[in-house]
Amino acid sequence: MIDTRQTEIRSRIQTIVILVVSILVFIALFIGIRSYEERVAVQAIRLAIEHRVDQVDYEEAGKAKDIDTLWSVYGPQKELTEEDFYRLANPIVDSYHTYLPLFIALMGGVLSFVVLGMGINTAVRARHLRKVLESKDVELKRSQEKLASVAVTDEQTGLANGRHFNQVLSTECRRAVREFSPLTLMLIELDKFETEQLPDGFSDQQACLVAEVLKSAISRPGDLVARIDTSRFAMLLPATNEQSPVLADRLCRDINDIELAGHKLSVSIGTSTMQPSALLTADYILAQTEAALNEAIHNGGGLVRAITEDPLDISVTFSN
Repeated sequence: MIDTRQTEIRSRIQTIVILVVSILVFIALFIGIRSYEERVAVQAIRLAIEHRVDQVDYEEAGKAKDIDTLWSVYGPQKELTEEDFYRLANPIVDSYHTYLPLFIALMGGVLSFVVLGMGINTAVRARHLRKVLESKDVELKRSQEKLASVAVTDEQTGLANGRHFNQVLSTECRRAVREFSPLTLMLIELDKFETEQLPDGFSDQQACLVAEVLKSAISRPGDLVARIDTSRFAMLLPATNEQSPVLADRLCRDINDIELAGHKLSVSIGTSTMQPSALLTADYILAQTEAALNEAIHNGGGLVRAITEDPLDISVTFSN
C-alpha cells in the first residue's frame, strides 16, 4: 500500500529543490550578464577618456572590470579630475545597463524550473512504473504457479486430477516396459448409499476423507493418487509386486471404519498388476482394472477384486 503522507512530503521536497535551483540559476545568469555589461561599459569609458590623459598603464586599464577600478588606473590627474571622470562614466554605464540581463535571467530560471520539474516528474513516474511492473510481474508469476497447480490438481481433495493421471499413466506404462518392472493400478469407487436423505456437502466430505486415507497409504515419490471422477479415485504404483491386493484390502478396511453423519463409508476397489510386455499400455491396464472394479461393484460393493499377472505367464519384452 502506498504511503500518501510520505509521497506528499517527497513531492514538497522535490518542489523546494527545483525552486531553489531555479533561483540560483536566475541569480547566476543575472549577475553574469550584468557583469558582462559593466565590463563592456568600462571599455567604452576607457576608449572615451584615453585621449585626455597621457600617463596611463594601458595593460592595467584593459584589465579593469568596473569604473572604480578604472578610475584608480586613470586618476587622479590634472587632465582628468574624479568629478570629470564620473560625469563622463555614469551616462555610459547607464546606457549599457538594460533589462536584458533581467529578461534572460528570468527566462533561464523559468526554463530551469520547467526542465527540472519535467525531469524529476519523469524520473518519479518511471520509478513508480517500474515498481508497478515489478508488482505485476510477481502477481503474474503467482497466477501462473496457481494456474499450473490448478491444471494438475483436484481443488477439493488436493489430489491429482483426471487429466494429470492420464498423462502419468501413459508415461509409467512406457517406463515399466523400458525398465522391465511391474506396474500396479487401483481404481477406488465410492459405494452409493440407499438412502437419499444425505446432508448437504456429504459427497464432498466423503471424498476428502477417502482422499486422506489414500494419501496416507503411499510414501514413494513415484506413487500417484488421483481423483479421476466425482466418486472415483485411482492409485498408480510403479514397480509394485504381486502383493498389491493386500494393500487394497487394507485400504478397503480403513475406509470402512470411517463414519460420516451417521453413515459408514464404503468403497469398491479393483486392482491389477501388469508385467512389462508389449501389451502393457494405458488402455490395456485401465481396461483390466475397470473389469476388476465392476466385478467388485456388481458383487455388492465394499469388496476388492484383483487381476495379477505372473511373470511366468507372459512373454516379457522391452519394446513398447
